[in-house]
Amino acid sequence: MEKHRNTHEEGTTLIEVMVASVVLLVGLLGIAALQIHAMRANANAFNMTEGAVTIGDRIEQVLSETWTDKTTGGDLAEGTHTSTEGDYTVTWQVEDSDNGRSKTVNLNVSWGSGDDSHSISQVMVRTKQ
Repeated sequence: MEKHRNTHEEGTTLIEVMVASVVLLVGLLGIAALQIHAMRANANAFNMTEGAVTIGDRIEQVLSETWTDKTTGGDLAEGTHTSTEGDYTVTWQVEDSDNGRSKTVNLNVSWGSGDDSHSISQVMVRTKQ
């Protein structure tokens, strides 16, 4: 009788070890998937931060420009302007007000391509000093 009980206990132990191994494997695969997701989210956050810094830099450049009218060049000249800064494309459109005392600047920073493209936009008004 004792010998039969040991065989039964060993069989149960083997099944328990197999079930525990499967549970451990599923857990490890879940952790790996979470790690991959976290790495992608971290990369997206980095790109979003860089895009925000890029648009902030362009705002400072536009604010430091001398006032221009419709016939001269420069970052504040009316029309659409584009610049590439690393992986980021900066586009800004300048519109003169009717009274000539202010300019509305629509800024956009974009990066990526296809389904993985992103952008940040900002609108500012520059008044004549």
